[in-house]
Amino acid sequence: MGRYYDIAITPAAGGAAFRTYSSYPNGQYDPGALNIEFDMPVLPNGTPSGGQTLTIEGISLQDLNQAQQFAGMNLVMKGGMMPGFPLVNPAQAGILVSGQIFQSFGNWIGTEMTLDFVLLPSTFTNDNPGNFVLDWKQGTSLADALKQTLSVAYPNMPVTVNISPNINASSDQTHFCGTLDEMAQFIGDFTEDTFKNRIEIAIQAGKVTAFDKTYQPAPIQLNFLDFIGQPTWIDSNIIQIKTVMRADLQLGSIVTMPQGLQNAPGIITTTGASLPSSNKYKSTFTGSFTVTELRHIGNFRSSDAGSWATVFNMVTNG
Repeated sequence: MGRYYDIAITPAAGGAAFRTYSSYPNGQYDPGALNIEFDMPVLPNGTPSGGQTLTIEGISLQDLNQAQQFAGMNLVMKGGMMPGFPLVNPAQAGILVSGQIFQSFGNWIGTEMTLDFVLLPSTFTNDNPGNFVLDWKQGTSLADALKQTLSVAYPNMPVTVNISPNINASSDQTHFCGTLDEMAQFIGDFTEDTFKNRIEIAIQAGKVTAFDKTYQPAPIQLNFLDFIGQPTWIDSNIIQIKTVMRADLQLGSIVTMPQGLQNAPGIITTTGASLPSSNKYKSTFTGSFTVTELRHIGNFRSSDAGSWATVFNMVTNG
C-alpha cells in the first residue's frame, strides 16, 4: 500500500477514456491492481533520447489480441505515493508523463500476458510533421514569438514560456520546422551562440514549457526522507539524486538540499571518534541546484524501494 499509479488511455480524437488502470480507483487502494513496469525519461526536446516505455501485466485476452489498436492513442500517467506508508507525502504525486502511444504490442509467455507501450511526448514526427513556424519580428521579444509558435502547434496544450524579456531580435527571423525537436535544437543553438543564454523547450506533465537560466521558480525543499542513497557526482558540475517517486519536480525546477543533521526517529548524536559512521546522517551536498534531466522508473510489485523512484540530474543554481 502506498504506491500510486493512474493510467488513462484516450482516443487520438479525444473523448472518454478507452482504458483506465489504477492502484487507487475512486481514491481507495486496490490490492489486486495490475503490476506495471516503466522507464520514463524526461529531457529537453532536441536532446537525443529513446521513447518512454510502459508494460502492463495481467491484461485481458481481448486487449492482448488487439494490442495494435492502442497505437496513436494518447496516454496520461499519474504516479507517486499515497497514504499508506509512514512519512508519505501525497502532495508529491501527480502527472508523470503525457504523450502519444507510438508503438503498442502484446506478449504471452507462460502465464504472463503483457501489454507494452512506447510513448513519445510530442505527437509530431518527420512522417507526420507539425506546424512550427517561428515569426520573430525585429525589435520584438522572443518570448512572445515563441509562445505564439508553440500555441499554434499545440492548440490543446498549455504553453508556458519563462525566458528573459531582454532577448530581442535585431532583424526579422523566420524559421520553419516539422517537429518540436528540430525547433528546440534551432532555438537552443541560436540563443546560446547569440545571447549566451540557451533556451530549452520540453513537453512535461502534459504542458509545453520553455525556460532559460534566468528562470527562478520557487525552490523545492528536499528532505532526508526523500533520498534513496546519497547524492553523487556523475560528471563535471552534474549531480544525480535518487528519491521516492515524485511528480512535483520538473525540468528547470530549483531544489534546495537539506541542512545539517537529520532530525528523525532513531537518529542519535555521536562523538567525533565515530565520525565515519555518522556521515550518512547528513547530505553530502548543500545549497540550491537546478534540475536538468528526470527519469521515472517503477515496478509496482517489487519490494525494492529503488523500484519506485525518480532519478534526476542537477547543476549548480546560477
